Amino acid sequence: MTQPPRSRTTAKSLQATSEKSEGSFSMSDRLEQIIDQANVLVLATDMEGRVTVWNRAMARLTGFPREMAVGRDLHAWLSERGAPELAQRMRQVATGQDQPNCEARLPSVTGTMARVSFNLATARDPEGKPSAVMAVGQDVTALRILQNQVIHAEKLATVGQIAAGVAHEINNPLTSIQACIDAVLHKASLAIQGKIRNQIEPVDVERLRRIQESAERIRRFAQDLVNYARPSRAEMERIDLNEVVEHALSFCEHVFTEAKARLDRDLGENLPPLRAVRDQIMQVVTNLVTNAAQALGDKGGVIRIRTFHDGEISVGLAITDNGSGIRDEHRANIFEPFFTTKPAGSGTGLGLSVVRNIVYAHGGQITFQSTVGSGTTFVVTLPACHVSSHEGVSSNP
Repeated sequence: MTQPPRSRTTAKSLQATSEKSEGSFSMSDRLEQIIDQANVLVLATDMEGRVTVWNRAMARLTGFPREMAVGRDLHAWLSERGAPELAQRMRQVATGQDQPNCEARLPSVTGTMARVSFNLATARDPEGKPSAVMAVGQDVTALRILQNQVIHAEKLATVGQIAAGVAHEINNPLTSIQACIDAVLHKASLAIQGKIRNQIEPVDVERLRRIQESAERIRRFAQDLVNYARPSRAEMERIDLNEVVEHALSFCEHVFTEAKARLDRDLGENLPPLRAVRDQIMQVVTNLVTNAAQALGDKGGVIRIRTFHDGEISVGLAITDNGSGIRDEHRANIFEPFFTTKPAGSGTGLGLSVVRNIVYAHGGQITFQSTVGSGTTFVVTLPACHVSSHEGVSSNP
């Protein structure tokens, strides 16, 4: 059945009205609305660093409305609030440097800091010239808190394993202190009784020196244990990988003793610095060294620690043992949380998972090679530190 003429006219009128409406609502308007309503953080600056886009998600997270943000110098604004990292990375993108991903702090009106992961890119005008820097990201504050809790839990588990060697670590210097004190007291008693001359001899000075050294060793070990057990400061800084490795090895001396392991150091020279959370890199070294020692079993063996670098690009750490190796059926699972081949009660199964997460959070990679019956090598590579004239080193990973 055909429609009445009036109906056809009404339909044409509606179509014309719709077409007119679509014509007045341009594609740029659509994109602007999509960006503003998106459930992701969207921020853009012009090539001079002034904010041009600040969507509702940014306003919700920070509490700063778009009207307050647009037109501001982003670097000056964030620097005033103690969190310049994002603006620094966007500046680098504006000057042509490759900074596709970054994680930075974002201040709020309440003074708190959110952790945000951003993807950065340069927008170009129709002539192909850079016209703006875009940052699209998501709030990862809760995720980072959870990750830090897991890292700390694994650290405490490692402390529990280390505590088994505390008696050995402290007993040796205490024995030395006791022997020296007994000798000095005996001589002092004889001097008081008039049986010998009351004088200090070179041997007495040596005994006092041993007491001092042994007491310092106990103090240093106890302090290291306390420092390692407390929650890490998640602040990044420039660190020397060799210095961190030496510190971790001195902390794990009893681990080598219990495993009957011979330590072979091969620390590279002139390593470029890392930009990293020092405590977390120390935890990587400690966990890998402890794993290597446990892989030796009761027969003892050799653990080799090597550091190296690829020019100014990356810094590496390789830890090798000649222990039992990793069986083929376990290779795909060793980095999974809670996976362990150790007896019940001997480990959490979080060690290698935490190590991998720390390495990835620092922009690095971890690989391994293993032969059953011959041993295993874990290799960690981390990007070397490149600090520009306007870049700080206080942000988190």
